[in-house]
Amino acid sequence: MCGIAGFVYSDRTRPASRELVKRMTDVIAYRGPDDEGHAIHGNVALGHRRLSILDLSPLGHQPMYSSDGRFAIVYNGEIYNFIELKAELESLGASFRSTSDTEVILEAYRHWGPNCVERFNGMWAFALLDVKEHKLFFSRDRFGIKPLYLLETPEGLFFASEIKAILTARPSARKANRRAIFHFLPGGMLDDGPETFFPDVFQLPQAHNAIYDTATGRMERTWAYWQLDAEAFAEKWVGKEPVESLWELLQSSIQLHMRSDVPVGTCLSGGVDSSTIVALMCKFRSAPVHTFSGLYPDRDCDEGKYVDLVNRHTNSIPCPVYPEPNGDLVDDIQRITWHQDIPTAGPGLYTQWHVMKRARQNVKVILDGQGGDELLAGYVPYFRHRLHDLLDTGGFSGRLAAIRLSLQIARHWGTKWVARDVASRFLGGGKVGGLASRKALGLWRRMKGPAAAAPPETPFFHPSLAAECGDVGFQRNRPQRMKTRLDNQLYWDLAECSIPALLHYEDRNSMAHSIEARVPLLDYRVVEYSLGLPASYKIRGSWTKWALRECASRVLPPEVAWRRSKMGYPTPFARWLRQEPDRSRIEEIIFSREFRQRELVPEESVRGFWKQHQDGADRSWLIYRYLTLELWHRNFIDAAPAPSQSFAT
Repeated sequence: MCGIAGFVYSDRTRPASRELVKRMTDVIAYRGPDDEGHAIHGNVALGHRRLSILDLSPLGHQPMYSSDGRFAIVYNGEIYNFIELKAELESLGASFRSTSDTEVILEAYRHWGPNCVERFNGMWAFALLDVKEHKLFFSRDRFGIKPLYLLETPEGLFFASEIKAILTARPSARKANRRAIFHFLPGGMLDDGPETFFPDVFQLPQAHNAIYDTATGRMERTWAYWQLDAEAFAEKWVGKEPVESLWELLQSSIQLHMRSDVPVGTCLSGGVDSSTIVALMCKFRSAPVHTFSGLYPDRDCDEGKYVDLVNRHTNSIPCPVYPEPNGDLVDDIQRITWHQDIPTAGPGLYTQWHVMKRARQNVKVILDGQGGDELLAGYVPYFRHRLHDLLDTGGFSGRLAAIRLSLQIARHWGTKWVARDVASRFLGGGKVGGLASRKALGLWRRMKGPAAAAPPETPFFHPSLAAECGDVGFQRNRPQRMKTRLDNQLYWDLAECSIPALLHYEDRNSMAHSIEARVPLLDYRVVEYSLGLPASYKIRGSWTKWALRECASRVLPPEVAWRRSKMGYPTPFARWLRQEPDRSRIEEIIFSREFRQRELVPEESVRGFWKQHQDGADRSWLIYRYLTLELWHRNFIDAAPAPSQSFAT
């Protein structure tokens, strides 16, 4: 895990500046405090900051060159199956000087060219220079676990792991993308496309390669190397015993993700995903595993019962953190916002930040459970899609199955999780039986309930922003890629709507503290398995993630494997907004002259939502977005980022 940066001048005769690329890597030094390296090849500059995880010797130094000197690479990530790939390459005649996975990438590229990435199981973003052919090859892992940003200008191409490194080289790119802000504010959507909050800076999409011609100064080709094929995935990974297949894949993934030459720990929220990872890590390691948890006493945030249960059951070493601000909440959120490079959607980042900060005291690598909910339908709103799918099958049996599931959902989760459009379909297609029909009608009546409180009468957006952006921030085309509504929603949550933002948050929060975060549930084999898995193994009865729970029950107490409550990264930000001294500091920022003059949100709307929250309604997530949006402007638009502004310590 590291930080990379570099640039290519369009003018081939212009020598690249070592001092400039060093400034780019200095600003992200926390991503790699163990070593640094820079290389100049004519108009091309490559820069690297190293966090040593595999092969801690100087042989792992980057930029790393192939044995013949033709290829040079700067790389951020881990290729977990590098041992197996190394053996295969040795059988083809390759020789190795180091035990690093970086050298395996170089040799794989020498033997297989750009197609080598299809053999990788891991997370990566790298730039690989072919000195002879004057080509710069970029690649990003299948699900975008590792970041890679690009800025193309008439002067040349600039790239880096974090946007602030690009802004250091080209301060003129410090402009706010107001269309991205328009897209972000209502629901916190971000990273669901190549655009960023800076109009000229873009991401290389996940599962994509690109080739840039350093002689002509043109992007030669960009292409996707991984494609969705649910039927092929099902045939390859699911098999006749889906639960057994998942069990084998989970064990294999955990073992691969534990490969490291430094200590490895894990996050533990008490949920099924993280708890299963803890249990499997303990199964494969004789020494106790360090677990890191963010805990609060608030009733709606308290995961302590489940965290304690898992730690006792696995004999792991608990490392809890109890982050409770006292006048320093804004300071912490400012640090988080600076490291994230963007305004962020919700206060869970605060908890995650403090978990990573605590983890740095004991380990250098941490495993986390991102992805399980989006792959295996772990969120309660997914029930709606499953109900529609049952109704779409048509006939008596489909409608009856939908009604039975609706009643189970209402019993265990509450009627609000059965959407009104689903309930209306129950009553629109004839009789399905007396008792079931009467229960469905009663459920529909209970769901109607009182109307939601009306929002403030002022517009949500400032009129100038609304006029600028029209009806939408970005156009998103999300066609039907899967056969069922549930599977289609899960796919798009993986590809755009949920996972990319969560991975962004985790990468920046962990790297701010020089921690490598790994996500074993996003092992590509587990992802492909999940995309090919029938819906009945995801949602069964009123259970979410049914197949995973079946696996978890082999290594966890039933109170954890079959718990229904779900919190994620709970943070009592709503309470903090009502208590001094943090309340006054936040109020001062969101009602500041600076925020008002940006013409993003009408001041009357901000005051309306603030008053609603102080009167007892929960508007904490929206207020959090206002806060981080203003802090982001102050950090990146009003002032250029500089190494001295790193807030990690």
